[in-house]
Amino acid sequence: MFNLSVVNIIPDAHKDAVNQIAELYDCGENNLSVKLIDSSGAIYWGCHSWWKPEDYAIFSDDELRQQVVPAELAPALEHLYERLMLDGSSQENWQSALDELGLSLVEAE
Repeated sequence: MFNLSVVNIIPDAHKDAVNQIAELYDCGENNLSVKLIDSSGAIYWGCHSWWKPEDYAIFSDDELRQQVVPAELAPALEHLYERLMLDGSSQENWQSALDELGLSLVEAE
């Protein structure tokens, strides 16, 4: 059952590396595609996805990550913010993540 709400947010400098990692896990292209900004003007990228808890446990296992993620991409994961909510509201999880990090959506240009 896909009942684990997962919010991921990354600073702009690490977006491409984390998107490459997501592709290695067959999560598709350009997952971190929601442009965010903090009060100082720094850019971040975020996404929300639904996971099965058992699949997320495999994805987040450090030993298994070492087998999947190339060494040159691995340091980007240190900058990845993840917020999990089991059986909760995806919108509440997303908004709580933005509030915790002091981020807001970048309006379309």
